[in-house]
Amino acid sequence: MGVGLTITVVGMLVVFSFLALLVVFSRLMSVIIVKFFPEAEEPEKPVRRTVGSADTDVAVAIAAVKAFTKS
Repeated sequence: MGVGLTITVVGMLVVFSFLALLVVFSRLMSVIIVKFFPEAEEPEKPVRRTVGSADTDVAVAIAAVKAFTKS
């Protein structure tokens, strides 16, 4: 019984250590990538919307449903 418990504890410690190292290295890699390769921020362009009637909105919705159901 003592050997089985020892093997279980050692196995669990190995798995826990591996997972802890995986978390540490993943976070470290994330910090390094964000620091050296930042995402280029694009300025937001204003969205121009025209005011349409409710009939236009309904027609667009019907056309979208028909196009979706055909494929």
